[in-house]
Amino acid sequence: MSGWDFFRSEKKYVLLQRSYNITGGLNDSICLKAPFRPIVYQNNTLEKTFTYRNMSSTYKLDLPGGAAIWPSARFLMEFSAKDSTPAKVARVDPLNYVNSTFIYAAHGYNIPAPTWKFRYCDETCAVIEVLSKHKNMTGDSTCELWVRVGLKETLYLSAQTEACKSYFQTSCYTSYPTQVYIPSLCN
Repeated sequence: MSGWDFFRSEKKYVLLQRSYNITGGLNDSICLKAPFRPIVYQNNTLEKTFTYRNMSSTYKLDLPGGAAIWPSARFLMEFSAKDSTPAKVARVDPLNYVNSTFIYAAHGYNIPAPTWKFRYCDETCAVIEVLSKHKNMTGDSTCELWVRVGLKETLYLSAQTEACKSYFQTSCYTSYPTQVYIPSLCN
């Protein structure tokens, strides 16, 4: 399955783990998800909305209790069969590279537009290399583990996702992977 096939489906996805830390720390970017159906275009391009929870957000609902509003952004994501960054050799990967541009961002969304390479992908999950991030000090790739979720955002953490988890652990080595989706905080 290609990255294009994975993300163009009408499913919801959550970022389960990543092999890197971001500026601001975990509390500023937990529960990252793509909860809505994409708008799919003919030319391997789609619009996708991402949201996350920022525990230190100053954006609040004007209701009793003042719950925080989750930052959100919509991107135009262009999928291709090769890396379009300079000095890279074209690969034969089927639509596994993504370059994105912001369409809009709201409520303090502060995560860069995705520039990705899908390294492993199946029906339930994907391991994605974040090309916009530099490799860590040991030269290991910066990766994300995305998992398809059910209607009520129940995680499909079963034998079906073991191949992705194994690939993530061996190919995107980090001694302390960051758990991004924590059900007790995200639901």
